[in-house]
Amino acid sequence: MDIHVPKLRLLGVRVDKDRVIILEEGKAILNIPWNMALPLGKALVKRAKTAEEHANALQIIKDQALIQRVGFPIGLTNNPAIQKEAMKEAVNDRDLRRALPGGIKSQSIVGTPTVIKKPPKEEKHEL
Repeated sequence: MDIHVPKLRLLGVRVDKDRVIILEEGKAILNIPWNMALPLGKALVKRAKTAEEHANALQIIKDQALIQRVGFPIGLTNNPAIQKEAMKEAVNDRDLRRALPGGIKSQSIVGTPTVIKKPPKEEKHEL
């Protein structure tokens, strides 16, 4: 569900006991309990990162093409459309081909490295 948000001039966040209040120009526009604010915050960050990736797609394509050309198969994105365009750029960009002759050393893009957080394993100590 898309919600049209008018141009926000001054946005703020306040805490009132166990509630999170989002303000626009000093007036509350959202007042929710903390346990609803946490998943909302995570969802906003996730969507903002996706929007940032789309906004910077051309630079990501150029950077990924360079990385592919030198043979380092780590991806800067997991977006298959951007990866496909990066591979095209690595093959077809005239300036890149002249700067790094010898063909594309890596034909695949693995994807972006990810740090996975897990709780530490419990160690059994015998006495």
